[in-house]
Amino acid sequence: MSGDWSEWWGDEDYRQNRRIRELQNDVQTAYSHAESRSRALQSRLSEVQGTLERRLGRLAKSFDAFVELSDVRLELAMFDRESAVRHRTRRLLTGLTQGAGDPPPLDLDECPGYWLRPAADGLAALVRGDDEAAEKFTAEAIALDEDRTTLFLTLGLATAGRYVDAVPWLSRSLPSLGTTVTAVQRQLWIACADGAFGAPGAAHIERRLTEVIDEMPGEAAEQERERWRQAVTGKPDGRRGRAKLPRELQNVPGLTEPPVVAESLAGLRRKVEEALQPVDAEPAADFVGLLITLVDEGAPDERELMARARELRDIIETGAGQRPPAWDAPAGETLELLRGDLFSRSTPGPRALAVRVGSRWLRAIAEGLAERASAAPPDAVDVRVYGHSLRVGLDGTPALPEAQATIDEAAVVSPTGERLGMAVAIAGVLVLALTIAAGIPALAVVSAVMILVGAGIWIKLRTDRSRAREEAEHNKERLARQAETITDALKNCHTVHNNLAKTVEADRQAIVTVLT
Repeated sequence: MSGDWSEWWGDEDYRQNRRIRELQNDVQTAYSHAESRSRALQSRLSEVQGTLERRLGRLAKSFDAFVELSDVRLELAMFDRESAVRHRTRRLLTGLTQGAGDPPPLDLDECPGYWLRPAADGLAALVRGDDEAAEKFTAEAIALDEDRTTLFLTLGLATAGRYVDAVPWLSRSLPSLGTTVTAVQRQLWIACADGAFGAPGAAHIERRLTEVIDEMPGEAAEQERERWRQAVTGKPDGRRGRAKLPRELQNVPGLTEPPVVAESLAGLRRKVEEALQPVDAEPAADFVGLLITLVDEGAPDERELMARARELRDIIETGAGQRPPAWDAPAGETLELLRGDLFSRSTPGPRALAVRVGSRWLRAIAEGLAERASAAPPDAVDVRVYGHSLRVGLDGTPALPEAQATIDEAAVVSPTGERLGMAVAIAGVLVLALTIAAGIPALAVVSAVMILVGAGIWIKLRTDRSRAREEAEHNKERLARQAETITDALKNCHTVHNNLAKTVEADRQAIVTVLT
């Protein structure tokens, strides 16, 4: 009976312990879930707090900008006549973009010192054909600000579709170029190259870019020509030209370079011929954005206020607060843009212009590449084949027998060891015979050891000598086979070169012809 009670109590303890463990597991699971939820809530709270802080920061920044913009507008209110000039000018430009061919006089109030008022009247007069009024107003505007006036008239006439009338002003708004060009100069450059201003415009921009190259010092011109050459050939690739050659010839420049250089020359020919393909002119250059930027710049006394007002409006609308690029902001280095038009961009007009302007460099590059690609491969090369220095030529490898003899010499194993082993074995046999004759059993063990050792040495050394002879024959055959492979590769290089030279000369002649 007591055994039953103890068994019952033991089961009860086991059930209680199991329930306790289950409760502990449930508590641990609930704690882990609560901790995970807590971390997620904290992360979400941090994100919300960060978002709120950013929004509050932007609101505060926008509010400050709005307050400052109100003050700026109060100051700009004093320039009401200048504002009226800009308003009427925008209306004029809108009409020109819509095809208006006879704009009336603007009848603007006097606005001393502001170039835009007479420039806008001059543009309207030029479009409607009133030469007397156009001469009067343009002269007045040029006296106030020549650069902005000539640029405004060039862009305005182009916007009206009067590209021929814009050419005289183009030469004044696009004077000699420096090492860098502005945004408006770059856009005029592209428009002229695209044929927007006809043949006179294309000739003008080509002349300006040619002047830049003509005025370069000799060293600078040579450096720029090298940049063009690198753009033609691309980055050196050690794998090009080597794939079909034995490994011993893959580091011989006279064999690996000509095919690679010929490929670069062919690529230059394709690029030049594609660039000079006739294309339709694109007279629909969009200068409206530049014109608006130029007009909205404001009069000299209000220019800074206008720029600050645009910046504040950008802060309020986007939160960025960046000033839009000015029409005279740098657009890049002249020579870099010219090089990029040919090698990095594919716009037909600027690419053809780059070929014509850089023709002197392209011809020199083509001549240099043709000379390198036409270089005859060597008739013989010094190589190292399987550890042997050989001179391999079109007629074979004269030193191959010597190299093979060297292999034979290295494989020779002296028979002295074999003889010594044989002597030990024979001595053991003699000892064994004497042991039998004398009836001394103890010497039998010594004689047996001598026989086994001597025979083992003889067998081992004889096997080694036989294996050495076989390996030598294998190495001689392998060396001869590789030398023959190198000879065949040399012959093939000469055969390929004969055909390659004809192709190279054709490519060179084609490039020189189209660039002359």
